[in-house]
Amino acid sequence: MAGNFRAWFGLSLSIGCTSILLSACHLTADRAEPAITAIQQPSTTSKCRIVRHVFGETCVPLKPQRIVALDPSTTVDPLIALDIKPIGFGSSHNGKGEAVIYGISFDDIAGAKNIGNPEEPSLEKILLLKPDLILATEYNRYDRYKLLSAIAPTVVVPYINEDIIESKDYFQKNLRYVAKVVGKEAKAEAVLSQYQQRIEKLKKRLGKQFDRLEVSILYHTGGYIYGPMKDIDPNSSILTDLGLRQKLPHPGKYLNIETINEFDADILFIIDIDRRTLSFYRQNPIFSSLKAIKNHRAYTVTPEKWYALGISGANKILDDLEQYLVNDP
Repeated sequence: MAGNFRAWFGLSLSIGCTSILLSACHLTADRAEPAITAIQQPSTTSKCRIVRHVFGETCVPLKPQRIVALDPSTTVDPLIALDIKPIGFGSSHNGKGEAVIYGISFDDIAGAKNIGNPEEPSLEKILLLKPDLILATEYNRYDRYKLLSAIAPTVVVPYINEDIIESKDYFQKNLRYVAKVVGKEAKAEAVLSQYQQRIEKLKKRLGKQFDRLEVSILYHTGGYIYGPMKDIDPNSSILTDLGLRQKLPHPGKYLNIETINEFDADILFIIDIDRRTLSFYRQNPIFSSLKAIKNHRAYTVTPEKWYALGISGANKILDDLEQYLVNDP
């Protein structure tokens, strides 16, 4: 689903400038592996731990201090949750050409350098930052990974994939993976414990009033609608954790807005990629027929929060759920 929000840009860096760095402390595979492999239980030396990932093995410093994280949701988000601020980060752009990040805020990464689009970051900017670790993701192709690896040890963090069942509870697995890479496993478990405590507390506040109510989540952009993948998209996974009933027609598939009645539920969360307000939906003859809109139980929420794939974003979604389901008069 990354393609829904990210555009591909050209890259203008000559690879010659990186050739002198090919002796960095890491190992690379001769070719890309066909599937994600789990992180290897760290085998430590006096200077680094070996981490296995989809593109090979990397010797990661035991205590990296200068981390560049390419994807806000899957690499920056878990770092922030682990109380680690990267020195460089990637971002997408909205329709106005403004930089956009998901799950975290720009305040969380104040002082860090924006190195451009996550898929094709500026290698020049990364090189100037002198990182001791780069966190990439699978959509950084193998040729890109080789160039990044020439700058600093690079680990490829598994990215969400709707086609594999292992994507369930993705943001928890994502946090644990990044925590193992940077040696913060205990902190990760504490963060996940805090998340579970929030879930249990919100469950109690919801009480039994929601037992018979059905909740639907709807993405809307460019005249098309689609729903999340159950228990794969964090927003759906959180509703499951809360024990809320979900209406999930055609999950992950683009549909014409004329099929909107399939999303008709008691409570509706609209993730509007084009940033329209709730008044648009109340005045639109197609959307205004939904009972959630008629009963004032429809809410527009931002993709910056609800498209989040990390634990920090998950907690922001919980903030919204508490506001709309408990505090909304």
